[in-house]
Amino acid sequence: MGRFRFRPVYEAVCEVTVGGRVLVAYAGHRKVIRLADPVAREDVAVLAGPRTWVRALCEVRADGRPLLASGGRDGVVRLWDLDGGGARVADLRGHRGWVNALCTVEVAGRELLASAGRDRVLRLWDPADGRLVRAVDTGRGRGWIFALARLRTGGRTLLAAGHGTGSVTVWDAESGEPEVELTGHRGFVWTLCEVPDGEVSGDTGSDGTGSDGTGSDGTVSEGGDALLASAGRDGLIRLWDLQGRCEVRAFTSGTGPVFALCRADVGGRTLLVAGGDGPGTAVWDPATGERAASLGMDLAGLISGHGWVRGACQVRPAEGPPLVVTAGYDDGPRVWDVTKEIT
Repeated sequence: MGRFRFRPVYEAVCEVTVGGRVLVAYAGHRKVIRLADPVAREDVAVLAGPRTWVRALCEVRADGRPLLASGGRDGVVRLWDLDGGGARVADLRGHRGWVNALCTVEVAGRELLASAGRDRVLRLWDPADGRLVRAVDTGRGRGWIFALARLRTGGRTLLAAGHGTGSVTVWDAESGEPEVELTGHRGFVWTLCEVPDGEVSGDTGSDGTGSDGTGSDGTVSEGGDALLASAGRDGLIRLWDLQGRCEVRAFTSGTGPVFALCRADVGGRTLLVAGGDGPGTAVWDPATGERAASLGMDLAGLISGHGWVRGACQVRPAEGPPLVVTAGYDDGPRVWDVTKEIT
């Protein structure tokens, strides 16, 4: 089995584009950011050290050029020029304590970078000049922010934040005004993910938990409004309809606490990959709450110690099917062709 560690080796992973080439960036407590080719399964570059434990990574575009944003223990959001040899181009300061989450959000036709963490403040930055566009204090009672996600619903762009107290707050990205607070989780909400709204309905989930009918599938279609998936300490994955301001479904992840969610586009369906404490990584159909596959439960996965995942993302190479990359307590990230895992 893999060596046991008291902290994850890698907990931040995201898709990036370098010179038109689709790569994956990953980082963690080793204080370096690595770029890897997910098809060749090999590292291709190491960025000059951020000098701090990295907990969040996100690609953002500034005037058409791709930048990589990183955030972590020292509270500084750093921007790296991916087409310029990985040079650090800006340090965005203002957060007090850990930066736990990053995501992009479109405001007035511009792509901005959202950041949040221990100080409970949502900050929106213009990556072109490093200017702070808006800061929103989400309130002391909700605890630290551990996750961010952008989603489109009702023709608007919303920004969701997952908190340490188990709530998810949703904000209007244009105005910075609160939209709704979603409650139901017990313990921290560590991860959020947009799910295209299609045939997901309020039927009972695999753990017997269903919607009460109030307050990016089997065949989930692109377009239209999106649902929000949330997960964390209680091991439940909850799907929320933000238009109806209600929970659509909740089902047990089967992996203990959930620290990573990402979508996996497979054969016309959108599935959810959920990683957390325990061996293997689960793939779920959000339309039914059924488990579609288990990643890393083969002999190779068990020998390598795969599991205890802290980060996951989907990568879309120029050729071939979309791939899913997971990272955590392993010595390196794992790359999965989910299509093969469920057939």
